[in-house]
Amino acid sequence: MAERPRLLDACREALRIPADCTDFDAEIEDLIEAARAAMRAGGVADAVSADDSNGTVRLAVKVYCRANFGMDNPDAERLAQTICLP
Repeated sequence: MAERPRLLDACREALRIPADCTDFDAEIEDLIEAARAAMRAGGVADAVSADDSNGTVRLAVKVYCRANFGMDNPDAERLAQTICLP
């Protein structure tokens, strides 16, 4: 089985940012940490929220990033409802 890409790379791909563009990495890394914090606030165990090999965690982080990336995101409200953001 092929190795999964790093979560940062997977989020960059989910945001349709080319792999060679690292201009937004700091913002994406902050969003990844915010997603993990939101999971913990919702009752997910620390160890689970930190498990990058967990497909559910990876998907939740990518959706969180898509919902919160950028200032003028037309999909933000729909995606926020998908992941039950306040």
